[in-house]
Amino acid sequence: MNEQEKFSPNADAEAVSAETKAPNELSPTAASDTLSADMPATEQTCENADNAVQPSHSIEASPSQPEINPEIKSEQCSEDNARSKSIEYKSVLDELRELAFAEAANIDYLPQPVTQLRRKSHTFLKTFIILLIVFIILFFTTARAVFGKGWIKNMANKSGNFQSFTIPTVSHPELEEKYYQADGRYTVEGVANVASASIVTIEAYVESTVFAAYGQGSGVIMTEDGYIITNAHVIDGAQLAIIVRLQDGTEYNATVVGSDIKSDLAVIKINASGLTPAQFGDSEQLSLGEQVVAIGSPAGLESSVTTGIVSGLNRMIKVESTNISMNCVQIDAAINPGNSGGALLNMWGQVVGITSSKLEAIEFDNIGFAISMNAAKPIIEELIEHGAILGRPRIGISFLQVSDTEAMLFGTVAGLRIAEISPDCDIANTELQPNDVITAMNGIEVRSADDVYDIIYKLKPGDEVEASVTRVKDDGAQEHFTIKFKLMEDTSASIKPEESDVKSDE
Repeated sequence: MNEQEKFSPNADAEAVSAETKAPNELSPTAASDTLSADMPATEQTCENADNAVQPSHSIEASPSQPEINPEIKSEQCSEDNARSKSIEYKSVLDELRELAFAEAANIDYLPQPVTQLRRKSHTFLKTFIILLIVFIILFFTTARAVFGKGWIKNMANKSGNFQSFTIPTVSHPELEEKYYQADGRYTVEGVANVASASIVTIEAYVESTVFAAYGQGSGVIMTEDGYIITNAHVIDGAQLAIIVRLQDGTEYNATVVGSDIKSDLAVIKINASGLTPAQFGDSEQLSLGEQVVAIGSPAGLESSVTTGIVSGLNRMIKVESTNISMNCVQIDAAINPGNSGGALLNMWGQVVGITSSKLEAIEFDNIGFAISMNAAKPIIEELIEHGAILGRPRIGISFLQVSDTEAMLFGTVAGLRIAEISPDCDIANTELQPNDVITAMNGIEVRSADDVYDIIYKLKPGDEVEASVTRVKDDGAQEHFTIKFKLMEDTSASIKPEESDVKSDE
């Protein structure tokens, strides 16, 4: 065969015609049978497409069918085949996983699905936490109601008695109608009827005065089991005995629970039960001109009742022999020696103050004072809990107060003129000397004891204080310098039970 015949266009056309005609002559059923049953539909389509677009140099493309690049078509088919197989494999794996979980659910020793375990665990944990929080709240609420505030601190300190104390309140006793005013308050007679049984007489004895009381005053029954409030100066110095006499004449020997000379408050305890405690009110609710009643034992005259009005509120009065000012209620009711430690009551029969001191000057009449109950309450509670006022800072100096006006009049320096320095305090280690003048502390000018207490009572023992000092030399020249010292804890004004020398029948 020559080269012309071998590449005859007619021969090629006939061959293509025969190839294209053969599939057309097959029936649809026969054509489908020729395909593999395992081959995906996309794969089959792609193979048919590959066969259908075999290029030939002897045949021109039909105008009605666009020419397709064989390489692009082959890549598309490969991607379709891979995607189809991935979907089929994923479906098979999901079915196998569900079957495995279904079979494993009936076998006890196999683990359950993790999602179910986590859901149950979280629900249980949340429920447990909520119940725990509720329990803690109820526990601490109940404990505070039973033991009072501060019981955790006492228990942590391992003090034998971790029970704390909060001054109790009681309801108004019901009296006959004649004891009430029109607005529901008691009359003076009603207050005396309600409160007299809660006021006691106190006598202090020392070794040198065996046959007579060294000091005498009054007290207010605080609890049914024998806690009594009084003034510190009433029992100060008692060594032999402190005798408490009730309204019915029954006498008890008392022990000192705690005493604070600087606030002139003390708490004593008698071994008794079933006593009549007083009801305590809010002294902040008092008003100028409001009627009040004072009950005590002036000059040993037990259960004496005087009445008057509130003459002044928030009077900062210095307790005798100390420089500490206490918030007091000024009254015009008669207050005499022996009233100290007694009760100042409002017309609801509530104790709103502890009668403490009287302005002792013959040119003044009808001026008396009582420590307000709101100022006394935290001190009394701490004395019961600890037997002392803990954490109160002190500097360790005695001084004279020099105001700016006095300094100008007398040509001296305003401030605190040092009279004495305690050798057991840190300030004694500085260059401070008697007659030096402290003009400022921590950058704040000081002219009085109140100025000092406003500064140091915001601090605690061990804190450092910087003071500005002026020293006036013999020739009149002034030397200015600063000192730094640490505050000490003030325990000198407190009497702890174990330190008391008073004998007890308990």
